[in-house]
Amino acid sequence: MVDFYIDEIIRVMHEKAEDMTYYLHKETGDIIYIDENIASGVEKEYDQTTTVIEEWSSDVEDDDMYHEKIYSPTDELDEKELIKRVRFTKQDDYEPIPTVTTSEMKKIVEEYLETQTDYDEDLKMAIMTSIKNIPSFEEIEETLLKHISDKEKWNNFYQETIKNRVVSWLKGLGFEVM
Repeated sequence: MVDFYIDEIIRVMHEKAEDMTYYLHKETGDIIYIDENIASGVEKEYDQTTTVIEEWSSDVEDDDMYHEKIYSPTDELDEKELIKRVRFTKQDDYEPIPTVTTSEMKKIVEEYLETQTDYDEDLKMAIMTSIKNIPSFEEIEETLLKHISDKEKWNNFYQETIKNRVVSWLKGLGFEVM
């Protein structure tokens, strides 16, 4: 059984760096990241190397040495070798971790408001209208904090909802999660 750190997966799901992609190693539960700026160079280099190996495949010894290096189980990989594994040679061992989008957060807010009996319909409508066109988590959070009286209740609801989505995602990948 693989141990997953759900809180860490949740943290990563909220990361919004355009130049980073996070992956879950399916065998270990480890979270790794790929710097997309480095990855683009590695992808070009890998494509060139693959072409050279295909063209010179008569030299089987060099081909075998190359594949041993790529497929070796060593944990001491430099960043470029890790990128090659994730993107080319061992893609099935890694799963990209999805991010939480602002539209998903807005949907969670709507779910939360549906559970609140002490909020009148006008307040619920005002909250949904005020966050409708907001493009960032921070601004949505600020708006919610202005309107929602029980901030701890909101935070607990949000965390529980995200946790359930992570558990569902992991189960969809075929893992048993308690």
